[in-house]
Amino acid sequence: MKIIATLAIVTSIFLSGCAHQIELNPKTDAFTESTNKSDAVVGYHISDELRNKKVTSPGGGGDKVTYTPYKDTETVLFQVLSNKFKDVYLVKSLDDKSFVADNGIQFIFVPTLSTESSSSSFLTWPPTTFIVTIDAKAVDADGNTVWEEQVVGTGLAEFDEFKSDFSLSARRATEAAFLALAEKIDNADVFK
Repeated sequence: MKIIATLAIVTSIFLSGCAHQIELNPKTDAFTESTNKSDAVVGYHISDELRNKKVTSPGGGGDKVTYTPYKDTETVLFQVLSNKFKDVYLVKSLDDKSFVADNGIQFIFVPTLSTESSSSSFLTWPPTTFIVTIDAKAVDADGNTVWEEQVVGTGLAEFDEFKSDFSLSARRATEAAFLALAEKIDNADVFK
């Protein structure tokens, strides 16, 4: 039965030759509430353009993978911020000073995501290595940058693992990057 399933996957891979959709969203079980919870109210800003941005990067077997990094990771960003701060708002525009003031938002987080993918396999298209880099900054209510950090998460997955989850290396990389981001935010003096 395993041989038939493997042959079916390999056959579909050879017949496809295109960009395959994957998702970066990790399980949020690993993201727990901070022991240094802050009473601050914060926001985060992701433009509509970035939220809808599609990225295509290499997979295996000469194929590519496509995904929406900001849309896929917005929930985990919200989770990271909610675990640390009292309240979290989506700030649609950094120029909307009245929204920021009306909601008592002290800091606005602005993430910039970049990704890389590759595969050691010539037979399967899912990436065996995925890297997520987050360049994050926080600005105060006046728009002044008060904090900046970069974190990198790497996810690895081999065929036996990803045959039931083609996004596995991407999910692992995203989880590692956002756990690292959560730790940086938790330990930053400016947010205590």
